[in-house]
Parts: sequence; C-alpha cells; structure tokens
Amino acid sequence: MRGSLLSSDIIELEEAAKSKLPLDILNPVNRLSGPVLDRGMQEERLVFQEFLAQRFTHHDGIMHSNIYYLNGTVNLAHMRDMRQFYVGIKKKAAKIVFIKKFQELVRAYVDNFDKATSSCYRHLEDKPLLIESFNDAAYPFNGAEDCGVVLCVSSNIVLQLKADGYFKAIELRGQQKPKLQLTTTEVYASSLVEREYDVQPLANEERNEPVTLVDNYSKIIDDLAKR
Repeated sequence: MRGSLLSSDIIELEEAAKSKLPLDILNPVNRLSGPVLDRGMQEERLVFQEFLAQRFTHHDGIMHSNIYYLNGTVNLAHMRDMRQFYVGIKKKAAKIVFIKKFQELVRAYVDNFDKATSSCYRHLEDKPLLIESFNDAAYPFNGAEDCGVVLCVSSNIVLQLKADGYFKAIELRGQQKPKLQLTTTEVYASSLVEREYDVQPLANEERNEPVTLVDNYSKIIDDLAKR
C-alpha cells in the first residue's frame, strides 16, 4: 500500500503519534513473507521460500531512498495483489534487485541493514524515539548505546533495565558472538533490573484495541517520562 512495503504496526503507531514523519524512515527495514505449506524442509530453504520482498531505506542526510530485493524464483504476476505492489514500488524505488538464493538474501542484509537503520535513526536523533527490538534481538542496530531507557516487556510484567549495565553485558557477550546476533536472554541478568512494573495480561482481541493498550501501559509510560 502507498507505493511502499510497510508493517501495519508503523502505520498505526504514526497515526497515534501524529509525527508526520515518512513511514519508510520510521520503519527502515521490512520484509514481506508468504505462507509455505511444507515447513519440514531445511531452514535456509524455508526462509527463502517464505521470502517475497524486502525493503531497506537509506537516508543521506537530505532525503531517503528505498532499495527492494524481490524473490526472483516467484512469479509475482500470478500472486494476489503482488503485481500491483510491484508496479507501485517500481515508480518510487531507487533500486530493485531480483535474487534467487538464500545466500543473496543474507548478503542483502549484510550490505544494507546497518546502513539503513543507522542512517534513518540518525535523522531522527533530535526527536523522542521508541525502537522496538525484533526477534528478541538484544542489540537492534549500531548506535543503540545512545538509548536512554531499556525495557523488557512481556504479557504481565515490564522490566526497566539499567541501560549502562545492559550495554556492557552486550559488549561482554559480543566478544564471543556478533552483537547483532545476540538475543535478550543471552545478556539478561536479574542484577540489571532497575524497576519492575506489573501489567494486566491482555487477550488477543484486546491487543488490537489501541484504547485498551493505552490504558494498560500509560501509567508506566508516564512514570518513565517523569524520570
């Protein structure tokens, strides 16, 4: 939609925040995956068969541009809505690359992920910014040390971690494993907990209600903002 590949999360968040910032910059990396019936195949094959499209947004300090990687083994014209999607991004993308191997997808991440996240977040550094880690990544992008607050959020509890200690733990573990591959469970320790908040677990349908989410987390957000 809108001539770009965007997650529904960022659309709803921006509508709530009314930041008027380009959605591509707020969501600099995004992938579109499709269902695979046979999930018993080798993991690399499975990941690539699910993969349909990947966007990386780069910001050069003046403007942003999008690079798209598309699965070259899939006939997009035969897929519902994909032909329209392709026509939409073709008008606006700085570059479109068709790839046919899992290793090429990995190379796309190596070449673009850090540049995309770092350049877009640097453009936003003078604004309050909430960055959601993905796939339980402990260190979502280079420069994350500049974040002032680190939170671990689950269905019934929110933990505020000591930011300095958290990033020191990442540095320590990063000597054995690349930082961008670390998960929160690999760096978490109870000694890092600075504050603990209890929250009401929400049912699946409640999680899709913005008003309910606000009610559930607003006291925590207000408390953190005061500090």
